Order: sequence, then structure tokens, then C-alpha cells
Amino acid sequence: MRPLLLLLMASVVSACSLKTPEPSAPRPETIHSEDLRLAQATAKAGDYTTAAQLFEKVLAKQPDSVPALLGAGDVYGRMGQNSRAESVLSRAHELAPKNVKALTILGRVKLAQNQYPAALETYNKALRIDRRSIPALTGKGVTLDAMSRHADAQAVYREGLSVYPTNFILRSNYALSLAISGDMAKGTAILQELVRDPNAAPHVRGNLALVYGLAGRNNDARATLASDLSESQIEDNLTIYRALRRMMLEDKPIGALVFV
Repeated sequence: MRPLLLLLMASVVSACSLKTPEPSAPRPETIHSEDLRLAQATAKAGDYTTAAQLFEKVLAKQPDSVPALLGAGDVYGRMGQNSRAESVLSRAHELAPKNVKALTILGRVKLAQNQYPAALETYNKALRIDRRSIPALTGKGVTLDAMSRHADAQAVYREGLSVYPTNFILRSNYALSLAISGDMAKGTAILQELVRDPNAAPHVRGNLALVYGLAGRNNDARATLASDLSESQIEDNLTIYRALRRMMLEDKPIGALVFV
């Protein structure tokens, strides 16, 4: 808010009428800021198509707005428009080389395209800036698991958990990594503990069901999925679990099929 300018009028002013001042027009940066907040709120609500249009509206007037570039890159990636995402995120990184968010979103986009070495390099770059970044730690762990480098991935998860011991995603991914790398008992125990938490998200139950399926415990997998999926969806999942179990028993790498 601008401070009001108090005009001291002489008491002898005659033949003059005092007019109410016209409201000042909003500054352009204020309008853009409101548009940006709307775009961010729309993206958070999950309407990525509309959010992309709103971010583009901001960028048309402020092409070097890092928050708008980050928002556009994020929603483009979530819509599978990966080349557009990489373009705007690379520009955001040029403008703000120390911005960890630009790198972690870019890493996620590269990971979604199975560009594992490039994703790993991007997450490492982010961690050199902020070694405590949860998205970078999680993304690096997932990338290593997708490459079936499970021991390396587990080291990353443990590093993250040493700082954030209650983080659900890190702990859930750690348990899943343990299970598919051979430590089925420990991975299952961690996930069983996590699903008892009232705040456990469906993906945590999904991870436990997957581990049950990999262990050949199909009835337990079915019961775990029952609260989130329809019967046909459960059957589809069980079919996938059986295929993954066969591959695992044949010593074939399944990291990329589980983590991406």
C-alpha cells in the first residue's frame, strides 16, 4: 500500500472544490504477481492445462520471470510435454544457476524420459548447491534404483533419512529398494510400519502390495490394495507383480520397471 499524501489546504481557499482523488492504477508488476499466484494455485490444484496457459500469460509480459519459468516447466513435465519443459527449465537455470528447484524439476523431467545418466548428473548438481534438498535426494535415489544400482540408492536414502528421519517418501523408497535388491524381510517390515500411520498415502500401501507380490504373497497384496483400487485394478496389479517376480527370480534387473 502506498502511504497517503496529506495535502494541507489553506483555510482561505475560495472558489475551489476539493475533489476525491482518482484511485491509482495497479502497477504492472502487481498485475503480473497476481497472475503468477493464480497460475501457481491452479497448478497446485492439479489443473495443469489451465496453469500452463496462465504461466504463459505471465511469461509473455515477463519472459525472465524465474518463478513463472519454473511453474511452466513443472506443469509441462507433468503433462508429458518434456521438450517444452526442458526448454523453460534450462532458461530458468541460466537466469538463476543456484536455484535448486530448477534443477530438481529438470531432473524429474529427464528421469521421466529414462535419461538416467543425465538425470543423475542434474540431481548431483542440485545437491552440490544444497545437500539437504529432499527432492534432489529422493530424485537421485530413484534414479539410481531405476539403474538397478540399489546399494548406491540405499546409501542416498540413508543419507536423507539421517537428516529427515520421518520423511515418508524417503523411507518408503528405501524399503522398496531393499526388497527388490534381496532384503525382502527388512523392506517389508519398514513398509508394514509405514502403512499403520494414519497419514500414509495410497502409494505407500501400493509399495507394500508390490513387495508382497514380489515375495509371492498374493493374498496379502490383494488385501493391501483393496482399500484403494477396484477389483479389476487389483487383478491388473497382481498380473504385473507376477511378471516382476518371475524376472527377479531370473536375476533380471527390474529397477526401471518399479521406480519410474
